[in-house]
Amino acid sequence: MAATLLPADTLTPPRQDAAVAAAPLAALLASIRRQATRWIWVESLALALLAALAAAWLSLAIDWLVEPPAWVRACILVVVLATIVWILVTRLVTRLRVPLTDESLALAIERTHPGFHDGLSTAVAYARPRAGGDEFDADEPRDEFVDRELVDRTIAGAVALVDRVRPEVLFRRTRLMGVALAALAALGATTAAAAASPGVASAWARRLLFLADDPWPRRVMFEARDFAAGVRTVARGSDVDVVVLARAKGAMPDVVELRTRSRDGWRTERMGTRGGPTEAGQVFGHMLKRVDNDLTVEVRGGDARLRGLRIVVADPPAVADVRIVATLPEYLGGGSRQLVPSRLVQVPRGAAVEFACTSTKPLATATLAVRQAGGEAPAEQPIAILKRGAADMRTISGRIPAIDADTAVLVRLTDTVGLENRDPLVVVFSAVPDERPEVALRLVGISSAVTPQAVLPLEGTISDDHALGGAAVMLAAGELDRTLPIARVRGGEPLVELPAAQPELVSLAGLGLAVGARLEVVVSARDTCTLDGEPNEGRSDRWTLDVVTPESLRAMLEAREILLRRRFEATIDDCAKVRDLMANEAQIENAGSPSTVLARCGEATARAIGETSEIAAEFRGICRELANNALLTPEIEARLVTQIAAPLSALVDGELAAVARASRGPAGTGSAAGDQRGVVRLLDVALARMRAVLERMLELESVNEVIERLRSVIRTQEQIREETLERQRKRGREALESP
Repeated sequence: MAATLLPADTLTPPRQDAAVAAAPLAALLASIRRQATRWIWVESLALALLAALAAAWLSLAIDWLVEPPAWVRACILVVVLATIVWILVTRLVTRLRVPLTDESLALAIERTHPGFHDGLSTAVAYARPRAGGDEFDADEPRDEFVDRELVDRTIAGAVALVDRVRPEVLFRRTRLMGVALAALAALGATTAAAAASPGVASAWARRLLFLADDPWPRRVMFEARDFAAGVRTVARGSDVDVVVLARAKGAMPDVVELRTRSRDGWRTERMGTRGGPTEAGQVFGHMLKRVDNDLTVEVRGGDARLRGLRIVVADPPAVADVRIVATLPEYLGGGSRQLVPSRLVQVPRGAAVEFACTSTKPLATATLAVRQAGGEAPAEQPIAILKRGAADMRTISGRIPAIDADTAVLVRLTDTVGLENRDPLVVVFSAVPDERPEVALRLVGISSAVTPQAVLPLEGTISDDHALGGAAVMLAAGELDRTLPIARVRGGEPLVELPAAQPELVSLAGLGLAVGARLEVVVSARDTCTLDGEPNEGRSDRWTLDVVTPESLRAMLEAREILLRRRFEATIDDCAKVRDLMANEAQIENAGSPSTVLARCGEATARAIGETSEIAAEFRGICRELANNALLTPEIEARLVTQIAAPLSALVDGELAAVARASRGPAGTGSAAGDQRGVVRLLDVALARMRAVLERMLELESVNEVIERLRSVIRTQEQIREETLERQRKRGREALESP
């Protein structure tokens, strides 16, 4: 029906005869009006029901596939309710509020039943009651030009066609029946589906109507591990292992996908199986590398969808400050010392250590553990545990009673959200053992032999890493075993120096050393460490000295003088050869360029300087050795130092140095003959001085030979004297033994 019909005034005949004649028309219009009202109700409710059922199925599909959050489902519910309300308002309320007048109903009947030829609307129009009254005025026509007989015939004609009116044509009952049947069919199908799957229907009602977050009953179900209320907090930059447990009614899904959304959008990765299926289900997992941003996580596999998971990235707890205080052992004087924190901290062996570290954020728990060095898998021993309720939930401290070996301290922190420091802080305390004292001494002015009246000069240093306890010189020769303390090592000092100007002098006089004995000399030093019961002891090199007579020592030193003279003679010969080469032009041409000859001269001069310096030092050494053995006289000192060593040193610093400078200086380029002549003149002066010193050595050697002859005569006399005394004693014994 095209027009919208609502109840209106009933038709009242204009007079008694007309009223009787128009009664069928009034009944027809009343029937049509009632049917129109029912048609509006049925059609509106059917459309609303279809819309509600369609929205239910559509929301079921969307929620089943996507499982949106509660606010999305609330929006869907609001849209559905708004649609239903709109249908009811526009299709029911608004249409019912429109009045259904007799004229509109008559026109609607005439459009669908052309046989009335506008007679029905005319009859209705002229069969209306008077204005201000409820009954028709049959005596007064409404229009003075209206024929009453014609009106009566029109009414009669319209009444005659009442039986031919078909309401089904007027209301298009086929369409109405279709809409109603569709609504009933949809309602029946929905009811049957709900009865067949009550779990699905119940889940839909809870999720769509009550906005609950209950999961859909599926064939495959996923259960995420390590997600508390769908949220997992991880350390920034760490690797996150996402693990889910799958349960299935039947076969497990072949493919399980992990979808993550970050700032760059969605990313899909395939999850792998972890082990085989068990009674609990199949475990799937995937490792997310270096997670730096928050992620939204979804898991898909089979008909299951696990949503609402989030990975929240947070900074793990870290160590903001470390404080290390070491208490020194008693042998080091005790006391506390604050150490600089580092990965490797060296502490004296036996020291106690107090270790404290402060976190960058509040902690839930923290642990300090120590691990001793050594072994394949050294065990960890906790020394401090920070628990909830402590006064300071940022700082943990512990104490190590004594560091006897390398010890590692491991710091593990856990913040209030369960994050741990990715790698525990490791501080290694290296136990520095108390080293034995170092005795770096040498005997100066003493060779391999000494006299019984000698003095042993000791030069160098005696040191310890912490403090010396004492030092002594140990002498051993046959049955002799003597220990002489070094007074300058009083104890407590880490270093004692024995300089060359003030050496430690160890006198052998009064020890009763016999000629021919072998004297062993060792210097020992001890510290103050008592960790192992006894202090550490360090020793110097062991010197072995032959105890000889003064004559034998002099003979040994004179032999050294002869060797030194021969070395000096060889040095003079080397310089003389170079001088002859530079003076002979023919030899210069054979040798090469002048610069080459000058280079050879410089090399020879350098060797001469080195040899001469060593020879001068050796003569001074002989003088010092004689002094240490109480054999030095003013005459010998003058001969060795003033007449030999001093001239040799002056020769090195004077003439030989001048030759060396001339050989390599700016003038000595070899570009002119004058350069060679100048070097030759300098060499002549140097050779003259060297030969003068050599002659003095030869003169002294002659004196030494005379002295040696005198010594031989004296030894012969001593021998004769001893033999005479021996014969006298022998004769005396024979006289006593004779009868």
